[in-house]
Amino acid sequence: MKQFEISSEGGTATHSKTGTRRLAVNAAFLKDIKDDNQDLKRLLDQITPITRHQQTAANHWPELITLMSDLRDQLALHFSLEEAYGYFDDAVVSSPQLSVTAEVLRSEHPFLFAAIRDLADQVSEVCADRPEQVNRFIEQLDSFRRVFEKHEENELELILDSLDDDLGVGD
Repeated sequence: MKQFEISSEGGTATHSKTGTRRLAVNAAFLKDIKDDNQDLKRLLDQITPITRHQQTAANHWPELITLMSDLRDQLALHFSLEEAYGYFDDAVVSSPQLSVTAEVLRSEHPFLFAAIRDLADQVSEVCADRPEQVNRFIEQLDSFRRVFEKHEENELELILDSLDDDLGVGD
């Protein structure tokens, strides 16, 4: 039987003498992650309708510049929190067969951040009066969004697989 402990301190996983695994989760840190995820979703929800159509994007270009800068900063925080939380490490500890997936996902963070950083820089250089530039930016942002959403989906699968192994789901 697995034992889990949620505390306002720590953030480590330990094994008891009986071989059960105790997971101590920093409650304040979990709040930071929850807040980060809500802020990230809010930003993406604001950007998406603006970038659905070239003319809408052009009409809201100054707002889009600000939102893209905010998204860049939020993703920097998002990736830092994910890595600091150590769920990649927990996945590896609880299920070594997931280590390859964890390392692949962790290695995607710098590339995803570089992509959003470049888009945030690029948005300020685009002339909103040039439809071809706006369309190219929208296409690149849509491409980033698809890759990022797939990345997040894969991270969630990793966490769930790790919890399934740790909790003994299906035993």
